[in-house]
Amino acid sequence: MTNRALRALGAVPLLALGACHGDSPSDCCVAPPVTANTVTLNGAKLTVAIASTNAARSQGLMGVTKLAADSGMLFVFQYSSNREFWMKNTSVPLSIAFLDSTKKVVFMADMAPNDSIARYGGLNAPRMLYAIEVNQGWFASHSVTVGTIASFTLPTTIVIEPDA
Repeated sequence: MTNRALRALGAVPLLALGACHGDSPSDCCVAPPVTANTVTLNGAKLTVAIASTNAARSQGLMGVTKLAADSGMLFVFQYSSNREFWMKNTSVPLSIAFLDSTKKVVFMADMAPNDSIARYGGLNAPRMLYAIEVNQGWFASHSVTVGTIASFTLPTTIVIEPDA
């Protein structure tokens, strides 16, 4: 689907998440069409795609081959719970931070590309309402640790689906 078609549908093409290089569609690194937003952690700003539906959360950053330096994905859930994340079909090494309902980072992990074993979060992790995925090392380079408070405002029109 073209960027013009995405705009016509009201979706935001997230070109800020990565630049496409090459002539093949498989060289493209644009995330799925979801709402864009800004998250601030320790004064550092991230441009994020918001994944708040089951389809968007399931897709995540699968298929993205390059993520721009200050970009990522914000996963939004309807209620706090323990959740697992994995890296199936995701070739970019990522770091993830789980946030509670106050937007405080309660759990962090680095994730290896194409790892399909669910091992991030789960029953041993604190309950979370949000998760942020970024390029591996972004959190460390911005001194984001457990206890850091994120700042963001969700769009009023966002649809947050319950977990499937």
